[in-house]
Amino acid sequence: MAKGLAIASLQILSLPLLASLGQSKTVFTNLTFYDHEFQSGDCQSVFPVAGLTNGTGELYQFGTVVVIDNILTRRFSIKSALVGRSQGIAAVTSRDGNNGELVLTFLFTNGKYSGSTVEIKGIFIGSLDVNELAILGGTKQFRYATGYTTFEVVSQVGGRLVVKI
Repeated sequence: MAKGLAIASLQILSLPLLASLGQSKTVFTNLTFYDHEFQSGDCQSVFPVAGLTNGTGELYQFGTVVVIDNILTRRFSIKSALVGRSQGIAAVTSRDGNNGELVLTFLFTNGKYSGSTVEIKGIFIGSLDVNELAILGGTKQFRYATGYTTFEVVSQVGGRLVVKI
C-alpha cells in the first residue's frame, strides 16, 4: 500500500514539473496601480475580526487581525479606471503596532488581465518608505508568476490610505 502511495505521489508531483517545462518563454510584467483602503465609514474596506483595539478605535494594535477588500485603480484618483480588488488578511505582528504580516490576492476585474489573480505574501514594515513583498504565484495570465511587488504609501488622510503598488 505504501509503495502504491509513493508512486501515485511521484506521478502527481511530476505533473506540475512537466507543465512548467512546456513554458519555454519567460514573460516579464511590470504593472503600477493604486490600492485604496478605507478604515472607517460607509466604504470601510478593512475590518478587524480578531484582537483588541485597546479602546482607541485604532485598527493597528499588536495581535489585531483584519480582513481586506480594497479597490485597485489605475491612477491615484479613486475616480480613475478600476483595475480590480485587493483581498486578503493582515495581522499586526509587532508589539509597537508598526509591522504586519500580509496575505493578499490581487483580483483583476477589468482590462486585459480580467479574471487573473496574483498572490502576495510578506511583512509590511511601517517605518519603511517602500516595502517589498513576495509574489507567490497567480492564475490565468499570471500562472507561474514569481518575483516581488513594492508597496509605497502615497497618501494617508484620516481613515483613508492610498498605496502605490
